[in-house]
Amino acid sequence: MSETIKAGQLDFMIENRFAGQERDGGPSMQVLADVDGSRVQVLRFDMFRIQPHYHYAPMGMNTRYDLDPLTVDDGIGWVIGLINKKLPQLVAKAGYEKLADSTTVEAAQKALPDIEKRWRSMA
Repeated sequence: MSETIKAGQLDFMIENRFAGQERDGGPSMQVLADVDGSRVQVLRFDMFRIQPHYHYAPMGMNTRYDLDPLTVDDGIGWVIGLINKKLPQLVAKAGYEKLADSTTVEAAQKALPDIEKRWRSMA
């Protein structure tokens, strides 16, 4: 089951995902947008139990960074805080800087409390 919350040019799709023959998994959020007539994943945050990580442009360059699960107790809170503080930089690093206009950033920041509440209710 997934749920999508629209904020400006971005859609935040939250869900629980399973990976590695269901040995790992947990809360996941895709940041999606329509670019040149195609639906793209701009960012994806997989806050899995065993190997939490996140991706820049998972359907394109797919740059992935792992998190140390010993240092992140609350993956959802970490993601929400990161997006709140650095959404323009995250979107630009993924190669979609035009999506991070001030209207979209403001809409995303306003939507974050609702995104967090709904995401936690799924986790």
